[in-house]
Amino acid sequence: MGENHKRFGTFDGVFVPTILTIIGVILYLRLGWVVGHAGLLGAFLIIVLAHISTITTGLAMASMTTNVKIGDGGFYSIISRSLGLEVGGAIGISLYISQALSVALYIIGFTEIWVSLFPNHPAKLVSSIVLVFILVLSIINAKIAIKSQYIIMTIIVLSLISFFMGHRDTSVHLVLWNTHSNLSFWEVFAVFFPAVTGISAGAAMSGELKDPRKNIPIGMLFAIGIGFFIYITVALWLGISASTEQLLSDNLIFEKIARWRWPVIGGIMGATLSSAIGSILGAPRILMALGQDRVVPFYKIWAWRSKNGEPRYSLLFTAIIVEASILLWDLNAIAPLLTMFFLITYSMINLATYIEKTIGVTSFRPSFKIPSVVTLIGGLWCLLTMFLIDSLFASISLILIALFYIIQVKRGLKANWGDVREALFTSIAEWALKISSKMPKSPKNWKPNLMIPVEDPKKWEGIMRFVKDIVFPKGTLRVFSIKASERELPLRISHLIDFFFKHGKKDESDFVLKGVRELKRELTHLVEPIKKEGIFTTAMVIEAEDFLEGIDIVTQVMKGMFFPPNIMFLTMSEDRKKDYRLEQLIAIAIKERIGLLILGLNKSVMFKDKKTINLWIRDKSPNQNLATLVSLELFKEWGKLRLIRVTDSEDKLDFERDDLKRIVDEQRLPIKSELVVMVGSFWEKLKSTPPADINIFGISGEMSVENMHKIVELTGTSCLFAKGAGDEEISC
Repeated sequence: MGENHKRFGTFDGVFVPTILTIIGVILYLRLGWVVGHAGLLGAFLIIVLAHISTITTGLAMASMTTNVKIGDGGFYSIISRSLGLEVGGAIGISLYISQALSVALYIIGFTEIWVSLFPNHPAKLVSSIVLVFILVLSIINAKIAIKSQYIIMTIIVLSLISFFMGHRDTSVHLVLWNTHSNLSFWEVFAVFFPAVTGISAGAAMSGELKDPRKNIPIGMLFAIGIGFFIYITVALWLGISASTEQLLSDNLIFEKIARWRWPVIGGIMGATLSSAIGSILGAPRILMALGQDRVVPFYKIWAWRSKNGEPRYSLLFTAIIVEASILLWDLNAIAPLLTMFFLITYSMINLATYIEKTIGVTSFRPSFKIPSVVTLIGGLWCLLTMFLIDSLFASISLILIALFYIIQVKRGLKANWGDVREALFTSIAEWALKISSKMPKSPKNWKPNLMIPVEDPKKWEGIMRFVKDIVFPKGTLRVFSIKASERELPLRISHLIDFFFKHGKKDESDFVLKGVRELKRELTHLVEPIKKEGIFTTAMVIEAEDFLEGIDIVTQVMKGMFFPPNIMFLTMSEDRKKDYRLEQLIAIAIKERIGLLILGLNKSVMFKDKKTINLWIRDKSPNQNLATLVSLELFKEWGKLRLIRVTDSEDKLDFERDDLKRIVDEQRLPIKSELVVMVGSFWEKLKSTPPADINIFGISGEMSVENMHKIVELTGTSCLFAKGAGDEEISC
């Protein structure tokens, strides 16, 4: 948007539309009723409690606007750029609906007063004419519409002067607290609260303000402060000028007290008309901002603006909604829902400010600073107020917001700005880690957190699907590869010549790192399907002089990370020359006290149908806990578990079978687990292994890599070998 569209200042762009939306029908027609039901002190308390929402929101908005550049859409712009496009879009849609339907409510309020003066005028026709009038003002130029509000503001000031110069009944008995009302305090509060839901009118003009960082804070806070003062003083004057009976029975008591009647009538009509003008200026600009960010369908239409800066298509669409509301809907029935949408917006502004200040990001440096407790109170109070006013509509509004949010998430929109969600969740994780680090470690909290060194990512696709079954749904996965430096250096002269011919005079380090980048790309592609399953996964490439040295360093580093891995997952190579390297990796895991899983893959069968698991259990095996825990993780996805034990004597069959039953019971294994006890030597029985899709063994002290190869060959299946670190306990 060009600078020629920056046409409004603090007074005309923010203060006027905000104060005229605050000073509305509630002041003229309902405040006396509130004082009558609640008493003077009760009315003061209601006004103060209602203004907590707007005062804290105004302060939060002032803080946010002095920290970031505000775009179109006011409150929507702040929320989306702080809590993300999905949250901002959900709130923005509901805020637009509220603003648009508020136009209809204000016009209907104006019409009711008009018809009371001119009973022969058809109400819906009057409403439609008023809509056309304010629409034409807005389409021609927003500046003309705002200047028309100066006239209305003058009339409202005259009506207040007339009221305070009016007739006061000195015989009135002042009621400080009405204990005889047939309504509860919160029922009266609910009637008054819509009086303070108009503060977004000025903020919605944010995209057309000359200096939003100054205009919004000053204009909004002054409007809120003056509005609060007016409500308090009018309530006081009503309380000392009329009896409780008069306040309760006569909605026009404001007019009766005033010295001159017509300024008051003009003030009432002007208040409703100005509120309608403020809302019809604000609502289309929210829709325009939603269109600019592609949040709503047909976004190009709503994002368009004329040469003088008017969002005319958004204006016309909003007018259609308003007219349909006037003609077809009972807006009194859904008015509480609009209040809820405003309250949710105010709550999000407060909470967004609280979050940014609390997480301590350096980018949050507002020139207008407020204590974080103020915004926390404001955010929570707005949410509580929703349920105090109407718990049904509060629940409906939250459900609708959640629905809008889910739609935005599924659409997968990408914003071209940053937000604080990453910092927020990082702060939560840091806080949780500090707390958890003080807690005693317990095997009860075990879950599979795997670290996997990968030499050639292209050979791992089938294996990664198996790994996914182990870590799903709550485990973690850290995949890394070691790029030995000698493979890239030194560069040959022919390589450099080829590089410069193809790429020009770039830094030769780009060429040196080509292998690393390619490996990182392949590794990222390998883990992408697992990430999409919602599993926490990282992938990295480390440069080191030696493969084993690199893995040793990475293992030590990962052991000191947040949520360290507890299992190193390795594979056996068909190249038997690499057995020595596997033995060295096993030694590293043992040295670092990390669990081991070694996969011996039978490539002719892979994992077959991924249904049946054979778990081989030796009596008092130190690796039984890890082997069983991994079997249970696989069981969630595969569905059948078989426990196998080998004994050397027929006489021990019953004892061994009973012992397996005890294990199933004590370790809470699946009740339908099949139990198999075979008589003979372990190596003989491997040849007659019951059919399965994988066999899982503990790594005994005498089991070498050579023996693992032999087991894979004898069983004719893929095999998984487990060695615990002593931190696992299946019986917890």
